[in-house]
Amino acid sequence: MPAPHHDVVVAGAGPAGLSAAAACAAAGLRTAVVAGSLSPWPATYCLWADELESAAPGLGLDPAAVAAAYSPTVVRTAAGGERRLTRRYARLRNDVVHAALLDRLQGSGGELVPGRVTGLRAEGGREVAVLADGRELAAGLVLDARGGGPGTAQQRAWGEVVAGPVEDLVPPGGALLMDWAALADPAAPPAFLYGLPLDDGTVLLEATSLAARPPVPLADLRARLTALLGAHGLRPAGGPERVAIPLDAPPRAGGAGTPVGAAAGLVHPATGYSVASSLRLGPRVAAALADGGAPAARGAVRAARPRTTAGLLGLGLEVLLPLDTAATDAFFAAFFTLPERTWAAYLDVGSSPAAVAAAMARTFTALPPAQRAHLLRTAARLGGTRAAAVLGRPRAAPRRPGRE
Repeated sequence: MPAPHHDVVVAGAGPAGLSAAAACAAAGLRTAVVAGSLSPWPATYCLWADELESAAPGLGLDPAAVAAAYSPTVVRTAAGGERRLTRRYARLRNDVVHAALLDRLQGSGGELVPGRVTGLRAEGGREVAVLADGRELAAGLVLDARGGGPGTAQQRAWGEVVAGPVEDLVPPGGALLMDWAALADPAAPPAFLYGLPLDDGTVLLEATSLAARPPVPLADLRARLTALLGAHGLRPAGGPERVAIPLDAPPRAGGAGTPVGAAAGLVHPATGYSVASSLRLGPRVAAALADGGAPAARGAVRAARPRTTAGLLGLGLEVLLPLDTAATDAFFAAFFTLPERTWAAYLDVGSSPAAVAAAMARTFTALPPAQRAHLLRTAARLGGTRAAAVLGRPRAAPRRPGRE
């Protein structure tokens, strides 16, 4: 068995892996990161500005430097018109975040190991990461940040960068979170337009399928976005962005290694978001490992995704999947009439089961009768305690005064 030179080895250097590694090194733990590439991440990562502001201090990040924040955040539906949310949206500046985390990792003595982890095993009270070239790294704990499984339902998007002006699509200085009317087609799967101004003055526009099983082909989304751009006299000004996020992949379990990020099931099953949960998990795992060893670190990971919450959010995904274009539009028109505190809780995989159930119940109440009937049929089809949780306990739960 290789000598245990490290307290923690991290397999993978995406946002989840690199943030956990930087936090562990800063906590004084002997840390190594194994990654095939240490280039800035190519994907566009977004989260709510308040989520970044709460996660950033534990990672030594300056929110104003590492992200662009937008206001207003706009949702448009045919059923409800335009709604301007007061909650600010944010886009990570990947190069800045990546460089800051690398600096923190290396400045705290962390080690970068080029390569790819292909296997994990437990041996003699330690965990061992096996690399593709046969090398082995032993540690008290291996954090597995190699991503989640394929799943059967996916969020997909096709994006293009355009050179504006696009004020009729994306509000100046703001973010277009969802426009369900812009791409509406009763004969096609539901899709919405998403848009963000970029730092160089261009704008990213994406045709997005929120959730589908089987996934919507990227070629279909590309065709719908191309038609929209043509109707507005816009042309692509750079390479496309392709998005495919598994929504129902279970957390990696069994054997050695403790999963973090998507591997730990931190992808929200009804929205595809995970970066905020991943960024805030790193410092919690590091603190738990430094104070209580590997068992405490594993407990911190489990606490980031309460099992009952995961079940309720999984039910939410199943409710969304069968909806057609008009029904999806009506659903989100109702969802964003809820108080911000309520819908924000639903969008967080770390929320308490009570908060998620309350959001589901209040959305149910706000839906048109046809959509309420659909939700009841879906819950009855799924059956068991999951249906009772969303349609029974949430409606019967007492409301706390002063919380809305």
